[in-house]
Amino acid sequence: MDRALSVAALLDPTHQVVPFHGRESELHTLTLWRDSAVPQASLLLHAPAGAGKTRLLQRFQEEHWDSETHGRLLVIDDADRLRWQDVFLQLQDTLRHGPARTRVLLASRTTGWWWSSTRQRIADFDHEVMAVELAATLENREESFTLACQHFAKHLDVTAPDEPPPNIAQETVLDLHMAALTAVHGDPCDVNRTQLVRQLLKRDDGRKTGRIAEDYLAVATPATPDPDLLARAAQRWPQLRTRLDELVTGTPAVVRDMARDSLRAAAEIGSFATVETIAREVFRDERFATDAIPSILTRRLIERAEDVLERAEMYGMLSARTMLCGLRHESVEASQAEVGCYRELARKDPENRPLLADALGDLGLRLINAQRNDEVLAVSEEAIDLWRTIAEADPETIPQLASALEQISYRYQTLGRDEDAMTAISRATLLFQELAKNHPALFRADFARVAAVMARRFHMEGNRQHAADSMQLSIANWRVVAQEDPRFEPELARNLVTAGTMFLDLGRAEASNETLEEAVNLFRRLAVAHPKTFGKELADALTRRSQALLELTDDVDAALTAREAVMLWREIGDRKGLGGALLNVAKVVGDVDAAAEAVEVYRDLVAEDLVWNQASLVIALAILVQQQLQHGQDGRAMDSADECLDLCHRLPSQLVEFFGAKLAPPLQNTARALSDSDHHVRAVRMSEFTVEICRALRPKTAPTVYLDALQRHVCRLRAAERKEEARGTAHSAIVLWHMSGLDLDANADYADALTIYGRLCAETKHETEKALRLTRRAVDVLRAAGEPVKLQFALETAEDLSSW
Repeated sequence: MDRALSVAALLDPTHQVVPFHGRESELHTLTLWRDSAVPQASLLLHAPAGAGKTRLLQRFQEEHWDSETHGRLLVIDDADRLRWQDVFLQLQDTLRHGPARTRVLLASRTTGWWWSSTRQRIADFDHEVMAVELAATLENREESFTLACQHFAKHLDVTAPDEPPPNIAQETVLDLHMAALTAVHGDPCDVNRTQLVRQLLKRDDGRKTGRIAEDYLAVATPATPDPDLLARAAQRWPQLRTRLDELVTGTPAVVRDMARDSLRAAAEIGSFATVETIAREVFRDERFATDAIPSILTRRLIERAEDVLERAEMYGMLSARTMLCGLRHESVEASQAEVGCYRELARKDPENRPLLADALGDLGLRLINAQRNDEVLAVSEEAIDLWRTIAEADPETIPQLASALEQISYRYQTLGRDEDAMTAISRATLLFQELAKNHPALFRADFARVAAVMARRFHMEGNRQHAADSMQLSIANWRVVAQEDPRFEPELARNLVTAGTMFLDLGRAEASNETLEEAVNLFRRLAVAHPKTFGKELADALTRRSQALLELTDDVDAALTAREAVMLWREIGDRKGLGGALLNVAKVVGDVDAAAEAVEVYRDLVAEDLVWNQASLVIALAILVQQQLQHGQDGRAMDSADECLDLCHRLPSQLVEFFGAKLAPPLQNTARALSDSDHHVRAVRMSEFTVEICRALRPKTAPTVYLDALQRHVCRLRAAERKEEARGTAHSAIVLWHMSGLDLDANADYADALTIYGRLCAETKHETEKALRLTRRAVDVLRAAGEPVKLQFALETAEDLSSW
C-alpha cells in the first residue's frame, strides 16, 4: 500500500480510497432530470463542503450518462467560485458544438444571490433551471462509517476497528470519513469536530489542501492565514469570523486578490466594518460590475441607513446594482422598497413628490427588465399623473413631465399599445417644442431628439409623409444646435445617418443620398482630428450611402463607396464592422467572394463570442446563399443554406427576439431566392423560421410585419405545391387581418391577401363562391388604392373563380 499519502490525500475525493456508495435517491433525481422532455436544462447541486458533491457528479457522469443517447453534458464544479463570464463562455460552447439536447450540471457550496443571478441568466439560453439541495451526510451513516473504516484499514495495512460511528455536530460525509480514519489510527473518535481535526493533523505531515486546509485554520493559528481559506472556513466555523474581520479590516489590500466566493462569504457573515472595507474596494472595481457582490454589500449597508431618505437612496442604488448583475426580480423588490420610502417622504412633505415620480419611473424600467409587463403601465401611468400634478403647481417641472411622457411611450410600444405610444410621444413632442421655443439653448436638442422618435413612429404606422416631415424637422433643429455649438456636430452627423437611412426605407433615395452625403462630409472632417473616435462612424455612413446610391442606379459610385467603407474598416481593424461592410459590397456589387469573406469573418467572431455574433453569421450565410444562387453555384448554396438553417434553430428565443428585426429581412430574401431557384424544401424551412421570428416580434412591431411574413410563407408553400397547407395558412392570415383593427377598405396588402386566398381556393376547388366574394372585395380595394399590378392579378383570379 502507498503509505506516502497524507491524511488530506486519503480524504481527497479524487483518490476515492473509499468507494462511492449510497446516494440512490439523488442519482434517481438526476436521472429523471436527465430524461426530462425539455431540450435544454440546468441543475444546481448545492451542499456544504464535504457533502460529496464532486464524487456524486463524477459518478453520474461516468455511470449514468451516454453522450450518444443523452446528448451533451456540461459539468461545472465549484460554480460559485467562477465569474459569470466564465460560466457564460461554457454555456456558449454548448450552443456551438453540442446537439440540440443539452444538460448543464453545476455544483456549489452556497446558493443566495450569486445563484439567483446565474439562474436568471442561464434561463436566457432557453434552459429549464432548477436547484437540488444535497443532504450533508448519507442516510445509512453506520454502513458508511464501517465501509470507510474497512477501506482505510486496508490502505494502511492495519486491522479495521469494529465500533459505531461517533456523534458529530453538523456532520458531513467528509466528517464521518475523518472519524473513520481517526478510528483506524487507533484514536478515540467519540469527539467533537475540533478534536477530530486536531487528532488527524497530528498524523498529517503533508501539504494542507481542500477542506482539510480550511479545517486546519479553525484549530491552528497560522501567522498569515490565507484570506480565501479563512472566509470559506468561517462559514462552517463561527469562531473564525472574528479573525476574518481582523484580517480584512487590518489589511484592506487583501480584498483585491480574494476570490469571488470568499468575498461573498465575507460580505454575508462579516461585521459592518468588514462590509465597509470590502465595499470601498469592490464598488470602484469594474471587475465586479456584473457580479452579485456589490448587491450583497449594498443590501447589508442598508441596515445602517440613518433615516428614510438615506434608506431610499440606498434602495435605489441596490435596484440599479441588482439589475446590472441579472438579479431582475430582486431589482424589482429593491425598487419597490425605494418607492415605498419616497411615498412616506412625500406624505410628510409634498416637496418630495418629484423624487417619488422619478422612483416610479425607475420601477417601470425594472418591471420591464423582469418581464412583469402586466404591472408596468400602472406604475408608469401613476408617474405621469404625479408629474402632471407637480407641473400644474410648478411649471419649472414641465421638462420632467415631457421626459416621463417620452419614456412611457417606449413602454406602451414595448407592450404593443401603439395608439397609446403615439399619443404619449405626441404630447412629449409638443411640450418639448414649446420649451424649445421659449428656451432654445436648453431644449432645442431635446425637441430634435423626440421629433426623430415621432418620425420613427409615423414610419412604423406607414404614414410616410408625416414620417419624412418629422425627420426633416428633427434634422433642421440639429443643424441649428450644431451651428450654435460645434460640440454637437457629431450628434448632428449621427442623426443625419439615421435620417438618411429612414429616407431610404421611405423610398426617397435622392433625399437619403443628400442627407448621407452631408453626414459623410461631416464625419470626414471630424475623423481627421479624431480618427479613432469617428473613423468607425464614417465607415458606417459610407456603407449606408452606397445603398442610397444603388437605389439611384448610380452603380459605379455605389460600388466605389461600398468598397471605400471596406478599406476603412480594414484600416481600423474592426472585424465586426468589416463583416458588415463586406456583406454590403456583396449586395451592392453582387460580389460572391465578398459574401464568402464576410462569412469567414463572422465565423472567427463567433469563435470568440457566440451570443453576440451568431445572428450576424446567420445573416452572412443567408446573403451568401443569395449570391451563390445568382452566380449559378447551386451546390454550394445548398450547403450554405443548410448551415444557415442549422444555426437558426440553435438560436435561443432571447436572441431571436433581440436580433429578430435584423434577421427577418435577409432570411425572407433568401427564402424567395431559394424558391425562385426551385429549391422549395429549403425555401419553406427558411420561410417558416422567418414567420416564427416575426411572431416573436409582434408585440414590438406593426401588425403588418407578421402578416407580411405569413403571406410570403403562403407563396413559398404554393410554389412548393403544398397548396392545401398554403390555403389554410392564407385563411389564417385573413382572420388576423380582420383582427388587426386596421382600415382594411384602404389597405392594398389586405386586398392582396384576399386575392392569394382566392387563387388557392380556385386551384384546390375549395369554397369557390366564398372565395369569389372575397376576391371581388379585393378588386374594389385595389381600384381605390391605385395598385394596377395587384388589381390585374385580382381580376384574373375573380375570372377564374367565376368559371366554377
